[in-house]
Amino acid sequence: VEDDRICDDKHRLLKEFINAIIYNLIKSSNHFRYSDSIKDFALSLYILGGKLTYEFVRLNLAGSLPNLTMLHSLISNSNLKISEAEFRFDELQNKFKNLNIQYAFCSEDMTSVMKKIKYDSIANTFVGFPTPLAHGIPIKEYYKTDSFDILKLWFSSIEKSSLLNVHMIQPLQYSSQNVIPSPFLLAAYGTNTTTTADDILQRWWYIFNQFLQRKIRIIGFSTDADAKYLRAMRLISGFFGSSSNLQLHQHPLAFKIQTTSQWP
Repeated sequence: VEDDRICDDKHRLLKEFINAIIYNLIKSSNHFRYSDSIKDFALSLYILGGKLTYEFVRLNLAGSLPNLTMLHSLISNSNLKISEAEFRFDELQNKFKNLNIQYAFCSEDMTSVMKKIKYDSIANTFVGFPTPLAHGIPIKEYYKTDSFDILKLWFSSIEKSSLLNVHMIQPLQYSSQNVIPSPFLLAAYGTNTTTTADDILQRWWYIFNQFLQRKIRIIGFSTDADAKYLRAMRLISGFFGSSSNLQLHQHPLAFKIQTTSQWP
């Protein structure tokens, strides 16, 4: 009996997938119905595989997956919409509560993107310009206007973003927890090469304090070997250098590793 139950759970999605096809084959497209499991699978396939992969599967298996209109509606209603330069601290706090986790590691990196301007109809903003920084923190919804002249000025005077800056959070489970939590996208926004090490330091300090207010401890930041990030890491750790404004390595909550006074 136990083996049958495990087998049923293992193939539950496949059964619902087949049932959706059978049910929808005798219905008009306006009356297609899908279970919550199929909707979750559709969202995962669309996010991980992209639009072309999703449409290839949907069109070749008629009635198996929701159309793009329904899928976009699911995304809008499921809080999966991410706005540029929005730090999702509250969403991450809820995730940590569900996981019963209090510690995490933060990473930040830039990746090249195609220079392109898009209109975000939900936030009524234009995405694709470099996001201005205030004390290292990106300004959310900066490019919002109802004036065509201002929009024309932006296009003529501001270079499009060539880089996407991404902040990821990796929750750290306790030793008694066997499942490794999945990483979480904290924020993303367009940028350029004018970011300084001081901007990065102030941004990390802001992230650290925002999490601390939510009783979540960020024990470290990681990034690649870009010169600006290396300088920021050197200054934040006090390694042959320090910042006159932020002496973070001397902070009472700075993460420290105790080492033995003698090597074996």
